[in-house]
Amino acid sequence: MRRSLYEGGMRQAEPRLLMLGLDAVSLPFVQENRRSFPNLSALLDGGMLRELGSSARHLSASVWPTFSTGKQPSDHGQYFPFQWSAEHRQYLRVADPAWSEEFDCQPFWHRVAQSGLPTIAFDIAHALHDERAPCLQITNWSYQSSGDAKASHREVLKDIQRRFGRRPIGPEVPVAKTAPQCIAIRDQLVRAVRAKADATLHLMQRPWSLFVTGWYEAHRAGHNLWPVEGDFASHASPDAMLAVYAETDRQLGRVMAALQLEETDTSLLVFALHGMEPNRAQDHFLPEILSRLNRLYLGQPPNGSAKPAALNVTAFLRHALPPTLQYRAASLLGERIQDWVVNRALVGGRTWGETPSFPVLSGGEGLIRLNVKGREFPGYFEPGSPRLAEFTGWLRERLCAIKVSATGEPLIKNIILADEVLPGSQRDFLPDLILEWAPDAPVHRICSPDIGEIEVSLATGRGGNHNDSAFLIASGSDAFLRAVAPVDDISGLGGVAESFLLPHRPLSGQESGRAISI
Repeated sequence: MRRSLYEGGMRQAEPRLLMLGLDAVSLPFVQENRRSFPNLSALLDGGMLRELGSSARHLSASVWPTFSTGKQPSDHGQYFPFQWSAEHRQYLRVADPAWSEEFDCQPFWHRVAQSGLPTIAFDIAHALHDERAPCLQITNWSYQSSGDAKASHREVLKDIQRRFGRRPIGPEVPVAKTAPQCIAIRDQLVRAVRAKADATLHLMQRPWSLFVTGWYEAHRAGHNLWPVEGDFASHASPDAMLAVYAETDRQLGRVMAALQLEETDTSLLVFALHGMEPNRAQDHFLPEILSRLNRLYLGQPPNGSAKPAALNVTAFLRHALPPTLQYRAASLLGERIQDWVVNRALVGGRTWGETPSFPVLSGGEGLIRLNVKGREFPGYFEPGSPRLAEFTGWLRERLCAIKVSATGEPLIKNIILADEVLPGSQRDFLPDLILEWAPDAPVHRICSPDIGEIEVSLATGRGGNHNDSAFLIASGSDAFLRAVAPVDDISGLGGVAESFLLPHRPLSGQESGRAISI
């Protein structure tokens, strides 16, 4: 095993660590195409490869806060970037000051910085409160989800935007893309990963002992360019995603080469917190399923439409605009307008006193909240009551009875109770039931004796979607590899940085709200 990226040369007394997250990279895809990825192949050959447990097992969008805080979702409270707020009875972005204070979100790199070591955190997803960071922290410059870019040092962010673009990755538009649009996405992602590497190398010229960064272009490519056939996917060419991965590998090679030229002892940790696979999501059925089952439980006629509209921004656009304008309009809508449309579609007109259960947004999982008094307002069930337990059993039984009309196979493979698998101090932020889908691809028509037949198609255009395939590749000193060796879950990655860089260093006593000079 190659223990270091470097041979010979002068070494500084203090070790350094570069942690580079390739968001939602598929390790099987990398391994199947290793000849196209010489730099990743070299790391796989010479470094330590470790597959990891991931909170994506139940909540796919929870992985970056889990990585940053070292806590599971039930203890940090974040499971989606645009998340249900029971207090406000609407979806809010987790960075919204209206409730971001409620999340337990101190990242591990703040503790490293507070010890006195120069630290840079560049584009780490779902990082909050940049203004308090005791280091250089930039978030959402070129990230998968939408949102405003923020930084602990605004002048550094402005310089990055001036040099390398305001948001090279562009917006995510969850509609089916034509072949020309897929080509444009491929080309933009190729340019975006070059810009991310340029900005990374630029920031690496500053002093640092810990540099943590996230690259999201392969994530975007996996959603839109996954090489799969199906009417749920966009019309991407078979080699489009490969081209984005190959460019990501080239840019990773530039960063590795820059490290090799420096006369320093720098270890490298490349990681993915979740993976990607052909899309299996069935959450397009969930709003209508719960609408009908709620009415059944209340003794009311279902009154459901045989072909309900998907409740999202794209459905709104689909009804309001001709198809040729949908993609462009979605990309031009501002964040606040998008958020308003989603809340209007999913929450508007709901009678909460007649809503025992309701779906919440997800990355494709089936997520259900129960309308519990004292958490939701005004609530329907008393917490811990026999009636709540009875309804939960009743609901699970009827969900398990739903079949795919064409094949007769179950729609749902498993129903997980969050109370059983995700206990913790922030449990009430999370959904109550998590549905694991059974079919291998999105389906169009389902049925059961309770709900009748429902016909609706997945309308996101995503050929690929998340799975829980996480991994790390470590290359560096013996001390670094010893720090990595015990890690078996993404929640332990931050601990690697602390145990490697701060084995005997006492904290400096700096308050987390005080920023150091850069």
